[in-house]
Amino acid sequence: MKDNVVQKLLNLNRQFYDSLADPFAETRETPQPGFERLRDFLPRELVSVLDVGCGNGRFGYFLTQHNILAHYAGVDFSGELLTKAAIRVPGDYFQRDLSRPGCLDGLIRYDIVACLAVLQHIPGHANRARLLREMGERLGANGRIFLSTWQFMDSPRQRRKLRDWAEISLSAGDLEPNDYLLTWKRGGFGLRYVCFVNEAEIANLAAAANLHILDQFRSDGKEGNLNLYTVLEMRNGE
Repeated sequence: MKDNVVQKLLNLNRQFYDSLADPFAETRETPQPGFERLRDFLPRELVSVLDVGCGNGRFGYFLTQHNILAHYAGVDFSGELLTKAAIRVPGDYFQRDLSRPGCLDGLIRYDIVACLAVLQHIPGHANRARLLREMGERLGANGRIFLSTWQFMDSPRQRRKLRDWAEISLSAGDLEPNDYLLTWKRGGFGLRYVCFVNEAEIANLAAAANLHILDQFRSDGKEGNLNLYTVLEMRNGE
């Protein structure tokens, strides 16, 4: 994907989250059902967590409610959402552009690196692969990565949100396979870039990052299967 297209999509999503931060955060107040199942993969009783694309701190808040969070750090490009997260969860917060190399530089290693409902908003397969590699570099001994990606193309209800790229002066030829433009209509109107990151792409990304898929499962949404969760760890104990 060309750099100018990547930047246009990032600007689109940045505008969306900054202008609709309040109504978006309202839909992310309660924990996802899939979070509970992730607890089975925590490596110890108290964990340090790096939340990549933390939004309003939804996952960190879930962990604090279960008294299993030793230390929390949140990374996001939206200053509005980081402010909301800091109110809910004590920790360290960093405003970073996750599409750029080195976006996690300077951070320590963590028991858990979470990236929940975020990878799908990173334009370009190469950028998603790079981000996953950098997340692996932030894992401590026996650490694990928690991913979730939105399986919107498996839902007729969600597919009704698809819009034509011409609305933002792009064509399908500018994009990569499985890239889509979706609407948001709760508390205001917005458009977002979303990639359909399915099992096949997760497998390719994991292999490129030298990560082993420990488990995968579906959860969440009215249908109970709208998010694909993936738990990963480094291969060969690296």
